[in-house]
Amino acid sequence: MAKKNNSITLRINGRQLATILAALRFHQAENLQAGRNIPDQAIEQIATDGGLVKPLDFKEVSKLCERLNADQSQPAPRGLVIAPPHKAGGQELLFRVVYFIDVWAANPLDAARKTHRLMIDPESLSPVLEVVNHRGKVVSIDLSQEAPA
Repeated sequence: MAKKNNSITLRINGRQLATILAALRFHQAENLQAGRNIPDQAIEQIATDGGLVKPLDFKEVSKLCERLNADQSQPAPRGLVIAPPHKAGGQELLFRVVYFIDVWAANPLDAARKTHRLMIDPESLSPVLEVVNHRGKVVSIDLSQEAPA
């Protein structure tokens, strides 16, 4: 039975860690984009330990993945690095907004076009966005939790 704030020590190899990270990112993309409610009941049972704990939200899963990646003794894998925007001199602050989405497509151009259609479709679910300021501070904004305008 789970208890609050219990830690565990787990010895895993790199391949197992990669699978755990992939599963976490898949869960984040598939189940947490629309907010805290997990649509798949079986996954919700696992994520809540049968209703004993509150499930991690999108931002908490991101932080967990970052911790798991940081704890590796191996050098960080190469991949996408998103730099913060330059410091703006205008009246408003400049932010870089990142929208993560997995799209089935024939090629990168097709993926970009499909993503754009989803982004402008008023019937699409409100996304969780990562917003980066010029200092590199990242804030997760879950638009599905925002009060309707």
